[in-house]
Amino acid sequence: MELLLQKPIPRSRFLKLSLKFLAITAFVLPGMTACSSGSIPRLRGLKEGHYLSFKALGEVFLQGNPIPDFDLGVAVDDYIYGHPTPIDTEDAFLLLGMIPSSTLAAIALDFSFTPMTSLSVEEREKRLLSWKNSSLNLKRGAYSIMRQIAFFVVSKDKRIQKLAGYEA
Repeated sequence: MELLLQKPIPRSRFLKLSLKFLAITAFVLPGMTACSSGSIPRLRGLKEGHYLSFKALGEVFLQGNPIPDFDLGVAVDDYIYGHPTPIDTEDAFLLLGMIPSSTLAAIALDFSFTPMTSLSVEEREKRLLSWKNSSLNLKRGAYSIMRQIAFFVVSKDKRIQKLAGYEA
């Protein structure tokens, strides 16, 4: 065991192990994740907790979106499960989608018992901005990846493409 602890772990492997640990604990400890009640649209394959997480992220990252009824949770569900088989990066999307709704992730990353999905939009934005400017690579990386996913998925919407002048 001591030999294992003496070897340095590459950052990318540490990030993957951390995300897997958070995902496993979310399934093992189902009471540790938050789910706000509300109307959940019919989803193709995304679980309700993941939907709520992506919707919460969309409310922060996509403020001022020219499409007022855009729902990031539904868009991610369509992107992952809108094909005959789910996309190759399904697991990565699901791991990242678990972070905002996990109480365990809130404890580990923010020393808070309140997951991001249980916060108001202003408090979520404040927490995410603290991740953006954090000294921890894990927080900065998670912030960057979640933000990129939000912008990538919204850019795939035909209405945004039409507003940008791309007629397909």
